[in-house]
Amino acid sequence: MNSDRIVGTRSGVEPVNLFDPDIAAADGWYPRADELRRWMVEYLCRTHPDLGRPGAVCPYTSHAITLQSLWAAFIKGRDIDRGHIAAIVADLYDLFPSLPPRNEPDSRLKAVLAVFPDLTEYADIEAVQREQKTRFVEQGLMLGQFYPGCTVAGLHNPSFHALDAPLPMLAIRYMAPTDFPFLSSRHEWMDFYLHNFAPEIPKFIATTMSDMLVQDPDAPPE
Repeated sequence: MNSDRIVGTRSGVEPVNLFDPDIAAADGWYPRADELRRWMVEYLCRTHPDLGRPGAVCPYTSHAITLQSLWAAFIKGRDIDRGHIAAIVADLYDLFPSLPPRNEPDSRLKAVLAVFPDLTEYADIEAVQREQKTRFVEQGLMLGQFYPGCTVAGLHNPSFHALDAPLPMLAIRYMAPTDFPFLSSRHEWMDFYLHNFAPEIPKFIATTMSDMLVQDPDAPPE
């Protein structure tokens, strides 16, 4: 395990390498870490009948596990208000570039999670994600919310709830070409997306974009 501590200056948040063997042996310090790892391996890394496409639910997770590039900060307790969550996310925004791996292309598979194992209400998680998402997108990053019962739809099957997870958390990772559905609701987000990916947008994403932009190709011009 890396002995260098990486600690947030606002909240004191301290990410740990989720698949480091020493961390796995110290689950008592990180509540429900084993449950989080199991969900990643047994759910994200496998196919699902409702996914709407072949392959794993998350095509990047298995590679990130192999690279040990998944980090998590576990924030215990139910008395965590929106301001505290915002401070944690702001710290992780600053810390993200310093977390290994830092070299390309391995760093593109890096992710850090702020995990709130004791929270049962998720409105503040949603609010912080909405409030801070733009600053992440501007840096080519994504800030995503996950929690039990999250109803955000998947790309290939609207009935597949892609962000439903056993633990409430906010996840930071690099933006990917398949993030288009999560960015299409705001012009400034799409500007950053197209700036980053226009030359390499996958064909199925381009088709989805076309379908959304051209609602009725036979309609007379206004």
